[in-house]
Amino acid sequence: MKVDLAGKSALVTGARHGIGAATASALARAGANVAVCGRKAGDCAAVIEAIKAEGGRAFDAALDVADLAAVRGRIDDIAERLGQLDIVVNNAATIEPMSTIADLDPEKFDQAMRINVSGAAAVTNAAWRHFAGHGRIVNLLSGAASRPMHGWAAYCSSKAALLMLTRSIDEEGKAHGIRCFGIAPGLVDTAMQASIRAAGINEVSQIPQERLADPRVSAGAIAWLASGAGDDRAGTMVDIRDADFMAKVAG
Repeated sequence: MKVDLAGKSALVTGARHGIGAATASALARAGANVAVCGRKAGDCAAVIEAIKAEGGRAFDAALDVADLAAVRGRIDDIAERLGQLDIVVNNAATIEPMSTIADLDPEKFDQAMRINVSGAAAVTNAAWRHFAGHGRIVNLLSGAASRPMHGWAAYCSSKAALLMLTRSIDEEGKAHGIRCFGIAPGLVDTAMQASIRAAGINEVSQIPQERLADPRVSAGAIAWLASGAGDDRAGTMVDIRDADFMAKVAG
């Protein structure tokens, strides 16, 4: 199904590569003006160049979601530049620390929770007043939100918390025209998956790269949810491997 986001403005965190970059491109291809956010200025230059080469609209918007004190100011600046804010994709995340509980560094665990959960909460909180009666938020989740994995205590715990945050955002937001979705993209060919293979810590580490999905598949589903076409799935975690869901995305 062709997604039409003409006249919409979007913000994507963690957009330097992988699913974030593919999502920024998909939103721009659908007509949105996209704030492409990496941790530092210039991180997403190649992504923005590619979007503009296709005739899309995008700009660099440095946003370190782990710097909680700075998030509100950065979101305010981005919203002012966009002129409005309609779509937020909370994609920024870390898989680290990959460690057994016995060897876990509590400080690194806390950092993972800050990036994967508190960062998404801070971005959503700061964006809330810029939605002006309508908005779509998509949080990147994982099957790890409901399934423990050896060596992934931080990642699994943070994604489980993000799932409940997703449900809470939608519960509070729907009366104000704000809907929130979680999406589990499955096993995607990204830099995170390369780190997982290198760690060799669990069965996911053994999955060969050629079996991983193209990030553009997830990006298309995210753009479809952001359009409002899938509002019946709001407040839930949809899985890219759900054939019924993907049939709707395909139209």
